[in-house]
Amino acid sequence: MSRTGKWLLIFGLAAFIGAIAFGWSVAVYGVTNNDYSIQIAGNTFKVADNLGFGGFGMANAGIRFSHDSTVLSFDFEKQKEYPYSCSAQGVNDIRISLASCNAEVVCADTDMIDIKYTTGTRPMYFSADVSDGVLSIDEKVNFTIFGIGSWTSSKLILTLPETLYSTVDINLASGSINSAKLTSDTLKANVASGKLTLGASADNIDINLASGKVQFTNVSDSTSGKISISTASGSLEMNGYKCSDTTVQLASGNVTLGGISGKVKTEIASGSVVLNYAEWDNDLDIQLLSGKCDVTLPEGSGANIDFSRLSGSMTADLDGKSVKLSGNSNTTIGGSNIHNIKGDVASGKIDIHN
Repeated sequence: MSRTGKWLLIFGLAAFIGAIAFGWSVAVYGVTNNDYSIQIAGNTFKVADNLGFGGFGMANAGIRFSHDSTVLSFDFEKQKEYPYSCSAQGVNDIRISLASCNAEVVCADTDMIDIKYTTGTRPMYFSADVSDGVLSIDEKVNFTIFGIGSWTSSKLILTLPETLYSTVDINLASGSINSAKLTSDTLKANVASGKLTLGASADNIDINLASGKVQFTNVSDSTSGKISISTASGSLEMNGYKCSDTTVQLASGNVTLGGISGKVKTEIASGSVVLNYAEWDNDLDIQLLSGKCDVTLPEGSGANIDFSRLSGSMTADLDGKSVKLSGNSNTTIGGSNIHNIKGDVASGKIDIHN
């Protein structure tokens, strides 16, 4: 087990501890302008890059809208709608950071940015700022002593022009974000908890999930250049994303990728990864500490398999030919469209089939 021994203990323990720290920090303190990224690699595990709370990462309750030199500020009132509109001219980047809001992002035939933010019963700080080609939406928790009882969540309806943005950056501590269509060159999503559902197309996609549920559906026929997925826990599903280079790093939970292609690398500490290929046109690398990886290839696919193990097994059933590997081995199986599959298993199971 040349590679497994290097990342076995660090990967499993760091992923578990890091997931707890990341989820707790962001859920309590809200999201700031820093880059929240979970990186689960063989020899390193970084819960957050430049994680900062900006003081406590909280703010006094209030509502603030600004567009260039125009600033509007309002006192916070419970369960009240705060509307705002401004020109979208020159806006190329979208940044949304929400503490516990339930948000709907609508892309329409418009040249305006329309915002309807309705407060809940919990004091919050909400701001919408347009400057230097960037729309920044921020929601933070007001600094309060936690009490007993439940509260009503805030709501946001954000309407944007339907266009190709340079960068869409989404940070969600809790609550939900839903959008039927977003297109950008780069799409970043950092989710501590809650639910993120997007119809989205982007050349570069970077998803970091501590907990909760993320579901992406490709709204175009384009092939992405790079997709990077880091999941501590929770559930992630992506459909229709053909890509030149896809990386999946899973500490726990479930990841399902449907309609994929290109080069794929997975590192799995625990949980389940399901890969359904639309095109079998490059190599697959699977590092499995525990859990399961299930791979479906198109008809006519074959594979050169390089399998090494500490425990566990790999089965391959391609074009009517079957083999079960329970020891270190190399074999070729399946149809004429052949690419390489490298499996490195400490424990668990890999299934390859049509």
